[in-house]
Amino acid sequence: MPEENVTRRRHALLVDVTQAASEVSRLVHEARDINLPVEPGVRDGRDALVRWAVLLEEVLPPERGLGSI
Repeated sequence: MPEENVTRRRHALLVDVTQAASEVSRLVHEARDINLPVEPGVRDGRDALVRWAVLLEEVLPPERGLGSI
């Protein structure tokens, strides 16, 4: 697989993981706003997604042509 394709897929994964963490946070807030319980461990799962996104960001080279994000 060409390196450019791998890099693009890795950056897509970073975006997906970041969006997943954000969506979990949004849903937790929404559930609490309408008085629904949130299962134990959901916040831990969200925190794990955030840690994964940070690690991915640290190991991925910056995308060429987009500058620093």
